[in-house]
Amino acid sequence: MKKSILILLFGMLVFNTAYAQKYFGKTYPPTQNVDEYFDVADVTKGHTVMGKTELDKGFRSLEKTQAKIIELAKKKGADGVIFSMEEEVFATSTSGGRIINQKKEKKTTVSSNSTTMDLKEKKIRATFIKYK
Repeated sequence: MKKSILILLFGMLVFNTAYAQKYFGKTYPPTQNVDEYFDVADVTKGHTVMGKTELDKGFRSLEKTQAKIIELAKKKGADGVIFSMEEEVFATSTSGGRIINQKKEKKTTVSSNSTTMDLKEKKIRATFIKYK
């Protein structure tokens, strides 16, 4: 019984830290409304960058992730968030094989193939802004 409770608590701790958002920047009094942008050129008001956050791996739904970032922005006092999503190659996987056929009269046929695949990871980046 104690083991199962301990495993459950450990699992919850791992889940919570895996999805924990990291924020680097300034903090202001909380705000109620946060404007959302998907390109810095869309921001028409004068602003300063107050901080940034980044999420990689661990997000299941883009909509839920976006909502979590907006909630963090409200807590940090941001007036707006500029979102970007990037795909980074973190490894390359190569697999290959060959086939050897021996035919009569001492003739050998060799064929080979190789497949290379990039392993990619999506990252969501958010820049928190404060209007001037």
